[in-house]
Parts: sequence; C-alpha cells; structure tokens
Amino acid sequence: MTLSLALRFLHVLSAALWMGSGLFWPGSLRRALALGPPHAAPALAQANAGLGLDLGAGIATLATGLLYASPLGGIAMRAGILVGLVLALSRLALLFALARPALRRASEALARGEIEAARNASKRLPAYSGIAHLLWLLALVAMVFPV
Repeated sequence: MTLSLALRFLHVLSAALWMGSGLFWPGSLRRALALGPPHAAPALAQANAGLGLDLGAGIATLATGLLYASPLGGIAMRAGILVGLVLALSRLALLFALARPALRRASEALARGEIEAARNASKRLPAYSGIAHLLWLLALVAMVFPV
C-alpha cells in the first residue's frame, strides 16, 4: 500500500465519520426534550458525543485532505479541492458558531430545570444539521468532480 492510497483511505474514512456524526443526535435531542426532564439528560450526553465526533472527524478530514493534496500525497491542488477546503472550513465554523453554543445553552437551561428554555435553545440544531450536510455534500462534489 502506498502512502497516497493510505492517505486517501483515511481521508474518505474521516469524511464519512464527519458526515455521519450529525445524522442521529439533533432529532433525538428534540424528541427527548419534548418528552421532558428524565429523557433529556441522556439525549444531551448523546448530543455532546455527536458534537465531539463532529469536531474530531472534521479536523481529521481537513488534516488528511491537506496531506493528501500535498506533495506527500502525490496529487495536485486544484480549484475543486480549494473550494472543498473552504466549504469544510465553513462547516467547522458553523459548528462553533451555531451548534456548540445552542447545545451549551440547552444544557445550562436543563441544569436550571427550565425545560422550555432548553427546548427553545435546541431549535437551531436541526437547521445546523441540514446546513452542515449541505456543505459536506457540496464539498464532496467540488473535490470529486474535476473543475
């Protein structure tokens, strides 16, 4: 196995993890908050784990992609890869600007016993998930199809 092939495999694996990290927890959290306090704490823990995976897989995707598009990986940097990089960075920025603050506010509200405030704080999370998946899809298209 060549280094280029190993980098490509790790890049695709981390990108798949990144995409999957946002599939399960936003809806689960919303349903748990609708059911009330006994169900919300485990869903918040699951959401925190999902956001941790989102961040870790995003960083791994960027790192392996940059290595793969370097002389070490043996492929040339082209416009589609740069567009994908910008979209991936935008997705990470969205994680820090929208998802993490919303989940933090929901956790704090639940800790205070304010279930309605937790529900309100979590209303942005499904939008985050949808936008994040759209950015991921656009990045994939930009990188796979030559421009």
